[in-house]
Amino acid sequence: MRARGEQLCGPSLVPPQQLRLLLISYHFPPGQSVGGLRWQMLARLAAERGWALDVITVHPRSLAAPDLSRLRQLPATTRVFGVDLPDPWIERVEGVASRTIRRMRPASSAGSVPEPVASPPAAAAQAASLGREEIRWHPTRLRHWVRAYYALRTHWQERGWGIAAARLGEVLLATGQHRAVLSSGPPHVIHDTTRGLAARAHLPFIFDMRDPWRLVQRLPEEIASPVVYRLAEHLEKRAVREATLVVTNTGPARDQLRALYPEAATRIMAMMNGYDDEVLPPSRHGSRFVLAYAGTIYLDRDPRPLFQATAQVIAELGLDPARFGIELIGNAENYGGVPVSQIAAEEGIGGFVQTGPARPRAQALDFLATATMLVSLPQDSDLAIPSKIFEYLRFQAWVLVLAEPGSATAEALQDTSVDIVAPADVGGMARVLRARLVAYGQGQRPGTPTGIGHLSRRAQAEPFFAALEQRIGTAASRPANTESLQCQE
Repeated sequence: MRARGEQLCGPSLVPPQQLRLLLISYHFPPGQSVGGLRWQMLARLAAERGWALDVITVHPRSLAAPDLSRLRQLPATTRVFGVDLPDPWIERVEGVASRTIRRMRPASSAGSVPEPVASPPAAAAQAASLGREEIRWHPTRLRHWVRAYYALRTHWQERGWGIAAARLGEVLLATGQHRAVLSSGPPHVIHDTTRGLAARAHLPFIFDMRDPWRLVQRLPEEIASPVVYRLAEHLEKRAVREATLVVTNTGPARDQLRALYPEAATRIMAMMNGYDDEVLPPSRHGSRFVLAYAGTIYLDRDPRPLFQATAQVIAELGLDPARFGIELIGNAENYGGVPVSQIAAEEGIGGFVQTGPARPRAQALDFLATATMLVSLPQDSDLAIPSKIFEYLRFQAWVLVLAEPGSATAEALQDTSVDIVAPADVGGMARVLRARLVAYGQGQRPGTPTGIGHLSRRAQAEPFFAALEQRIGTAASRPANTESLQCQE
């Protein structure tokens, strides 16, 4: 690994009087993860307030599909540094153990001794993820030991990157220009390594949780172990205790965190993702009504109730695929190991459903522009809001959100024109679909949702930056013409 990382974009020299913030975020451009969009857009708003960012993220050579064009969308004052993912030393240990076992076994049993620990892909078919209430520990169950092992392995690999990022951070902080150190996760273990960096530099520490840490409600099956929660509780307590500001991405997550840490309640705030004031492809509506979804179908995002409601409406209105269709892109071709096309066929609407792979962001936005109605599938994590919802709000399309009453999603959208239906309410979905289809057939075309002003990223970020400036006791001067600034590669 290159101990000091590599600068990916931004000026090689910066004015000594320029106020800067240091951000460590595993997900950030040129990575294409949806988590990287949050601070990609906040960087622009920070620049408008006179703050320049130095960002440490994963080096593109460690990414499967980096999008370098996203670097050019950053303000010119933003510097981005890439740090390689650490060598997976634990895999080498596993390999040595495996080879040792092979050498020690009798020659007659060659080919009969399994690997000491099966990798997650080779393990028996399991649910894609588990809810918190499903996660248990039974010392006699091998799968529970395997999950604990991979939970620890993931923790140390992510921590290894966080330590390397903090080493680079020490070099950058040596200039004395930075006024605060920030981290954004998940992965959340980087909050702890960033906390240590801020403490050594005697700078304010702000950490931003795009999803809950200790309060996370669902885990991938291969790491769904109580180990994750024990580590999270220990590290989160330490981070909250030392933080100048703690940021969650929904109001309910903020409220639960305040209840856990009442002594830090005044330092805990919420900043939802919000929609962005960026140029989008114009919405295009033809004679065909397109119900669209973009994203990942996780274990808790069952499309069956939606398909059942759709089947009812198709039968009632006598629709055919030329007049109506459901299109899904992203990691949306399977649900629970079953092809979505098969699920659609089982519900009697096979000819109406099309699926496609994930697309680069520009192409995904173009896809959303073709939708008559955009749908957000349900999730059982009621403290989080699917980030795609905010993106949906910018398009001229009806929006159908499947969310439980009282969830963070329902709370955020309650005063808007978005249609919100409980995930199991097939009749409610059918009523919404029927009403929109009839209106569309009569010539009505959707506009952008109403009542959404408070859900813009700008509106959400204003209190955050104000609180940050108040907490660190300084405010940057606002530069001119920040909208035209571009990151120089």
